[in-house]
Amino acid sequence: MGGRITNLGLISVSLLLVITLTAPSLGQTNSTDLNASQWFGVGLSLFNQNRFEESNQAFDKATDIYPQFAEAWNFKGIDLGSMGKYEDSRQALERAVAINSSYAQAWYNLGVVCDSLGDYNSAVRAYNMATEINPNNQDAWFRKNQDIDIIGIGHTSLYNELTGRT
Repeated sequence: MGGRITNLGLISVSLLLVITLTAPSLGQTNSTDLNASQWFGVGLSLFNQNRFEESNQAFDKATDIYPQFAEAWNFKGIDLGSMGKYEDSRQALERAVAINSSYAQAWYNLGVVCDSLGDYNSAVRAYNMATEINPNNQDAWFRKNQDIDIIGIGHTSLYNELTGRT
């Protein structure tokens, strides 16, 4: 009976050693093994925790793996804007709408960033695209009208160009 306990003890120690040596690969994923969608998910989770630097890094990895990932570019733009990096944010959002020109939320976000930069003409153009794609986007309509008021409708040709009127 004593031998049996010893054998079980050796088996337990051996099993514990195997588990200890392989545990990092069992419960954790190597960062190079994640695909673009998984990095996007990591980015969203960090974004929702207001951890913008870290979420931005995750969105970077997603766009490195899949450069045509419009949603990742959009959230990267939101991240950068949240950190006050408006020019970088604008570039990321422009990339998102270049990839998917019917991405209404990215157009809206681009308008918000253009507002932050004081580029009201570009903001109105972006909001105009957002409302053309999604006429129910009340925030885009509101901001667009605010910016038109800022620009001033006295400039009829500019107003017509920005609103798509002739």
